[in-house]
Amino acid sequence: MSDHTPWPLIAKYLAGECSPEEKLAMEWWLEEYDNLLLFRQIEAAWKQEKEAENDAAFNMESGLSRLHAKIAEQEDAAEEETPERPRYIKIGSWLAAASILLATGLGYFLVNKQHEGGNETHVAMETRTSGAKEVVSIELSDGTQVWLNKNSKIEFPKVFSGDERQVFLQGEAFFEVVPNPDKPFIVRSDKLSTRVLGTSFDVKAYNGDETASVSVATGKVEVSKEIEEGEPVRITQLTPQQELVINTEKDETYINIVSVVNIAPWHFGQLVFRDNTYDEVMKALQERFGKRIVFKSSIGKCRVMASFNSTASLNDVLKLLSMSNSFGYVIGKDIVTITGGTCH
Repeated sequence: MSDHTPWPLIAKYLAGECSPEEKLAMEWWLEEYDNLLLFRQIEAAWKQEKEAENDAAFNMESGLSRLHAKIAEQEDAAEEETPERPRYIKIGSWLAAASILLATGLGYFLVNKQHEGGNETHVAMETRTSGAKEVVSIELSDGTQVWLNKNSKIEFPKVFSGDERQVFLQGEAFFEVVPNPDKPFIVRSDKLSTRVLGTSFDVKAYNGDETASVSVATGKVEVSKEIEEGEPVRITQLTPQQELVINTEKDETYINIVSVVNIAPWHFGQLVFRDNTYDEVMKALQERFGKRIVFKSSIGKCRVMASFNSTASLNDVLKLLSMSNSFGYVIGKDIVTITGGTCH
């Protein structure tokens, strides 16, 4: 069973109000046997309480009183049962039903109260940004290391409190998270929510891009899709050397296998190309060296396998690449011109 049960999603599923995307997320959650067992208990409790919920005389106070009475009855009954039968199953089913009823029939009472309680405590936040030519290194209050890629922004608490460590990202960042099983680390962006206990991974989610991605170097992460209202919708779990790419415009997702050395090499200052096109390579060189690159050749779709350390100059990079693909180049003050070349 997952470490955080998606109560609002379960409630919508039982009420038949899920969108196709939410229904798919629920079906994924139910693939785990423990989750399915819990859901069956919730469903049984839901059906027994549904008649009371639809009663015109039903209100929050009377509903809660009846629910507590039901829980007490189950506790008394459990004490008379044989030791082989676990008590928590019956009691847990009513507690689950309480969560569902409060989340739906009582207008998400618990959820709203939690949000209100969170707003009462002011958390001091910090914001760091990176420019067009720099990678920013940050250490968070729990010791987690963050490398913020160019043209990115991260917002985080000065000191983590509560039962989660949550940061907000626009752009791309590589994280080395200090393990803490009691406080999951969550990276939220406009498109994705990434939840971990302790691992190293890269999140790329620039505003305006139609795709976003999460790549895992070590450990395991859970990736969810951010939606406008309600809880994020779980997509999948990733393990080392897996990369999830989501196209939010087409609502498509797919998983790639990636080498660890290809995950955020920029945070070491390296340039690494693994089967990239020259169009992609030249875009990366433009960002690194600040010069516009103009093609007067047909090698844009040719593919490249090469890597360069952080001290390599633009001339060093182009010289080696030109030897592989036989193109000419001229480095001007602001523009680099590429001519000729062949694909291999």
